[in-house]
Amino acid sequence: MVLSTATLSAWAKSDRDGGSLSLFRHLADSAEVAKSVWDRWLPRHTREVISHGLPGGEGDGRLLLCWLAAVHDVGKLTPAFACQVAVLADAMHARGLRIPSAVGNRKMLPHNLAGQLAVIEFLVGLGWEREVAATYAVVVGSHHGVPPTVLESRNADSQTTLLGLGQWENSRKELLTFVTERTGAVARLGAWQAVSLSLVQQSLLTAAVIVTDWIASNQELFPLDEDRVSSVTAPAAWNLLGLPSPWQPTLVAVSSDSARGDFVRGRFGWPESTVVRPLQLECVRVAATIDVPGLMVVQAPMGEGKTEAALAAAEVLAQQFGFGGVFVALPTMATSDAMFARVRQWVENLPDSPSSMFLAHGRASLNPEFAALRRRGFDSIGADCADSGVAAHAWYVGKKGPLANVVVGTIDQVLRLALKTRHVMLRHLALANKVVVIDEVHAADSYMSTYLCRSLEWLAAYGVPVVLLSATLPPAQRELLVEAYRRGRGDSDDTACTAGGGYPSITLWPSPQLGVSVAASGRVIDGIEIGQICDDPDGLARTIAGTVVPGGGVVGVVCNTVARAQEIFEALTRAGFTDDELLLVHSRFVATHRMALESRLRSALGPPTTSVRPERFVVVGTQVIEQSLDIDVDLLVTDLAPMDLLLQRIGRLHRHQREQRPALVDAPRCLLRGVDWDAVPPQPVTGSQAVYGRARLLRSAAVLEARKGSTVTVPDDVPGLVAEAYSEEITVPGSWAAALDVADNEWQAHVDDQQRRAQSYLLSAPDSENPTLQGWLVAGIPEDADGAGGQAQVRDAEDTIEAIVVQRCGDEVRVLADIPEIGGMVVPTEIEPPPELAKQVAACMIRLPAHLTRYGRKERVIRALEDTWYPGWQQSHWLAGELVLELNEEGRTSLAGHDLEYDSRLGLLVTSTRDMQ
Repeated sequence: MVLSTATLSAWAKSDRDGGSLSLFRHLADSAEVAKSVWDRWLPRHTREVISHGLPGGEGDGRLLLCWLAAVHDVGKLTPAFACQVAVLADAMHARGLRIPSAVGNRKMLPHNLAGQLAVIEFLVGLGWEREVAATYAVVVGSHHGVPPTVLESRNADSQTTLLGLGQWENSRKELLTFVTERTGAVARLGAWQAVSLSLVQQSLLTAAVIVTDWIASNQELFPLDEDRVSSVTAPAAWNLLGLPSPWQPTLVAVSSDSARGDFVRGRFGWPESTVVRPLQLECVRVAATIDVPGLMVVQAPMGEGKTEAALAAAEVLAQQFGFGGVFVALPTMATSDAMFARVRQWVENLPDSPSSMFLAHGRASLNPEFAALRRRGFDSIGADCADSGVAAHAWYVGKKGPLANVVVGTIDQVLRLALKTRHVMLRHLALANKVVVIDEVHAADSYMSTYLCRSLEWLAAYGVPVVLLSATLPPAQRELLVEAYRRGRGDSDDTACTAGGGYPSITLWPSPQLGVSVAASGRVIDGIEIGQICDDPDGLARTIAGTVVPGGGVVGVVCNTVARAQEIFEALTRAGFTDDELLLVHSRFVATHRMALESRLRSALGPPTTSVRPERFVVVGTQVIEQSLDIDVDLLVTDLAPMDLLLQRIGRLHRHQREQRPALVDAPRCLLRGVDWDAVPPQPVTGSQAVYGRARLLRSAAVLEARKGSTVTVPDDVPGLVAEAYSEEITVPGSWAAALDVADNEWQAHVDDQQRRAQSYLLSAPDSENPTLQGWLVAGIPEDADGAGGQAQVRDAEDTIEAIVVQRCGDEVRVLADIPEIGGMVVPTEIEPPPELAKQVAACMIRLPAHLTRYGRKERVIRALEDTWYPGWQQSHWLAGELVLELNEEGRTSLAGHDLEYDSRLGLLVTSTRDMQ
C-alpha cells in the first residue's frame, strides 16, 4: 500500500525556524521506538501483565504496543490541529486536505481525543464491538496524560468542522490502514477483537506510549526536516540515549540457612563473622518460597535489621517474578536522604547492579550523593551503561524520575499512585515495574491511609510484591492494609492473615499459611524505666546537666512541636552546654543547614562503625528523630506521644551494643514530659494535642499508668503495649473514663473527616465499573501535583509556603552568613546569578510555619513575599518563580502580623506581634 500525497502532506511537529516533520514519519519513528521500549526497557513482569489475555501472549503484547504507538497521533490529521501553522496548513490544503476558513474552537477537539474517535471508528469498521474498541482507543486518547471525559467525547462527535470530513476521513483511514499493515497488526486485529483490555492494561500501555512518544519527539534524537529510515534511526537513537535496561538479578541459591546467611552478608559487605539475624534469614526464605507476588508485612523491633531484610527479600522477589527494580519509600525527606546512601551501598554490592538510581523528593537536587550520581548520569548519555556503574541517568528527571531502576523517596511518591493527577499512569508504570518497600508504615494517619490503601489496591492489581515495615504497627492498621491488597487482587478468600501473634513476625497475602513468627535476634533492652518529669525547660536542663556533666553520656530530647524544641535548646544553653555539646534538629532550618545538622547527627550518634561518639552530648529534635534514623542515645526525654510513636522514640534508647555506658545512664531510662501530671486525667500541652489529638495521648498515658512501677522490655512488650493503647476495650482509671470517652468521640470525628476529605482527589479502584480510563481523572488536582501541591493532597497538612531566605545589607542581597562556603556572598539580583551560586542559594529554602497562613492569610503572605522580586533571578533555572523571604542585617523581618528571625543554631523563630504588645 502506498500513501496518497494528501496523507503524506499531514504534519506532526514544527519549530520556530520553519522546520517540520511529517505525521507519517513521526508515527513510524514511534513504532520503531516502541520495539526498543518493549525489548530493552520494560521488565518481564510488566510485559506479562500487558499481554495477559491476548491470544498470542507476549508476542501480541509487543505488537499491540507498537501498533498503539504507530497510531497515537492520528488525531493530528484534522483541521483542528493542522491549522496551527499556516504554511504547513496551506501545503495540506493544496493537496486536497482543505482547511475551513473558520475552524471554530479548537479546544473542543484536542488531537488526542480526535485520535481516540478515529481509532474507534476504524476498529468498528473492521467489525469490532464499539465497547471493546474503546478499551484500545482510550490509550490514544490518554497519551497526553489525561484521558478524555465522557462529556468531552460526546461533544466531540458533533465537531465535524474540527474533525474534517471527506478527504480528511479518507486520509485518516488510509493512514490507520497503512500503519496497521506496516506494523503487522493487521494479522492480529481479528484475534484481539474478542479481548477487552483491563484498566490495568490500559494504564500500562498508555504510560508506555507516553514514554515512546517523548523519546520519538526528542529532536536531538529525531531531527525535523530529515529524510530517514525509522527502522535504522530509532535503534541508533536508543543507543545514543542510553536508557538502562531493567535490572535482572541473577538466580541465587538460598535453600538453606547457611546459604541465606552468605547471601545477605555478601549483599551488604559484611564480614563472614557477622551473624545474620533470624528476621533477615526468614524474609529471604519466605520470598523464595511464595509462588505468586504478594504482600509481606514485616513487624520487628527497632534496630532488628528490617531494611536489610527487605532489600534482600526484594532481590529474591525481583528475580523470581521478573521485576526490573526496587522502590523504597520513607516517611520524610530526611529519612529518604539517609536511606539513599544505604540503598546505594546495597546496589554497589550487587553482582548485577542496576544501572540507574533516583532520589524522589522535592529537594533531591540538594543531596550531594544524588548530585554526584546525576553528574555521572549526564556522562552516561551515549556511553555503554553496563560499563559506567550505577548513575542517576539524565533522562530520569521530574515525572520520569521514578521510572529509574532503583528509587528511594518519600511515601508521597507511592500515595500519588492513587491521586487524580496528570500523567498518573507514568507513576503506575514506575511502580508496576518494581518491588515496593514501604518503611515506617505505621506513620500514615487516617488521611494518608486512605491513599495508601487505594495505592495497595492498584499495586495488587498489577501483581507487585509489596514489603511493609514497622516496629509498632497497630493490629487494626495491619488488617486494613492487608485487606486493601487482598481487595486489589480480587481475592474472595477472607482467611485471617495474622502471623500467630508473635513478634517479630511476617504476615503474608495471598499465602497467609506461610506467615510466621520469627525468633528475635537476642538483642533485648531490658528494664527500661519510664518516668515522669515536669515540663519546666530550665528544670529539665538542670536535670540533664546533673546526669551527664559528672560522667558523660548522650541524651535525646524529642519534642512534639518546633517551638518546644527551640525552648528547651535555649534552656540547655543557659545551663552551660556549649555548641559542641548541643544539636537542634527540626523542620524550620533552611535546607542547607538542616542537611548539615542531620549529617552531624548521624556522624555523632550512628552505629559504632560509622560514627565518632561525643563524650557528652544532647540532641534536641522533633519527630525526625523517631523515624528511620539509626541513632543511639543513653537517656531519652520525650513529650508524651501516641504509644506506637513513643515506642519508636524509645527504640533509639541503648539501640547499639556498647561495651560500657557512663554510670548515671548505664540503665535505659525514658522521661516523659509535656503533660500536667497532677491533673485528672493528665493534661497534655496544647501543642501536643494539636499534633496528635487528646485521645491517643490519654490512651498512652493510661497504658503506662497501668504499668506504673514496672519496666518495659524491648522487643517483648512492644506489640502488647501498642495493642492495648489502640484497643476498644482499653482499661483506664475510673476518674479518666468520661474524659477519654469525649476524647475518643472527638478523635473518631476527626478520622471520619480525614477519610471524607481524602476522597476528593482519590483515584477510582482497579475494579471500577468504568471499563475504560475515560473520565479517570475528572476533578483532578492542578498541574503542580509533582511538587508541593501533590504532597499537600496526599498528606493532611495545613497549607504551607516555601521561600528562599536571604539578607538585605544596604543595597546588596547576600547569602545567610552561616551557609558553608558561600555565607555572606553577594547574590546578583538584576542579572542572572552564576549557575553554581544559584543552586546553592536555592538550597537556602525554608518551609514557613503553617500557622502563618491560617485564617485566610495565605494570599496575604504570598503577596507580601512577592513584593521582593529580583528580575535577574527569573533567568535562572534554580531561582525563577521562587518566593523570597528577605531579612534585614540582623536576620529579622515582619510578615503577616508576626516577627520572624533566623538563627543558624535555633532555626526560624516566629513571634506574633500581638504577643509583644
